Amino acid sequence: MPLPAFEYAAAATVGKAVAAQKTSGKFLAGGTGLFVAMKELISAPDLLVDLGGISRLKGIKRDNKTKELRIGALTTLTELQESPLVQKHLPALSQIVPLVSTLQLRNMGTVGGNLCLDTRCYYYNQPAFLKMRWEPCLKIGGKICHVVKKSDICHAVYSGDLAAPLIALDARVRIAGDRGKNETDLQNFFTGSGVKPNILKYNEILTEICIPAMPQNAGFSYRKLRLRDTVDFPLLGVAVFIQLDGKDGKCRKVRLVLGAVGPAPLVVEEASGLMRGKRITSKLIDEVAAAACKVAHPVDNTASSPRYRRQMMPLFIRQAFDEALARIK
Repeated sequence: MPLPAFEYAAAATVGKAVAAQKTSGKFLAGGTGLFVAMKELISAPDLLVDLGGISRLKGIKRDNKTKELRIGALTTLTELQESPLVQKHLPALSQIVPLVSTLQLRNMGTVGGNLCLDTRCYYYNQPAFLKMRWEPCLKIGGKICHVVKKSDICHAVYSGDLAAPLIALDARVRIAGDRGKNETDLQNFFTGSGVKPNILKYNEILTEICIPAMPQNAGFSYRKLRLRDTVDFPLLGVAVFIQLDGKDGKCRKVRLVLGAVGPAPLVVEEASGLMRGKRITSKLIDEVAAAACKVAHPVDNTASSPRYRRQMMPLFIRQAFDEALARIK
């Protein structure tokens, strides 16, 4: 399919990119998601502002004082995987990158672009001529959700791979735009709305992702359920971060984050209440998994049934906890 007509502008700085943008335009990073949406007329921006020439948005560095990793939003997924800094200081993050799509798409796709993915739904992610079969849904300005008929909110699912693990790692994001610069926890970057999944205004750019240094006695894991070993968006993503007390081995801190179960990554707050101050046992992991299943409500808008995804949650949560615990040195 050909791309629809659009204006093109290449920006050399963040300020010029922000100034050039229109309310009807889009910012272009790797384009792996945007160009597909444009070809299917899901998105039809009048203007594309190319960020590829902005060098300050690229690369990975480590802060000498805080020891945190700072990842430019235009850093490709392949660069994230192959970075010596990431492999040395946060190897588990490097190891999950191959779970994100194919090599060709990882060579083009960016870290920032993955975080800024739009939500997806069977009824929305269809070529325009196929969507004519249905009444316009909430995500395109209609008055109905075809997935949950009586709902007045959009249930399109957020399926980016990196969000859940980065939230588990307590990452923050930096944003630049006409309001100046600001920083927020990645968890707060997501709105929970299927219509507009993140807080970015039309002329704001996600510029950098900051990941705190991995503390002592800590482990991390991300597990992904999908139909095929490559290409597919997650049907379920499970990210786990655990830090144990060095003295007695009890849980000091834990974060469990589920991806692809709703319009935003789901932080299972119950995990901390159940585990903190306790030794992590198989029975305790089962209790946390049961609590996660109660708060996660996948709906029928992906390539698998909600029932199957719920059934797989306890298994993937256990696998993620086992792997995170095994990585604690």
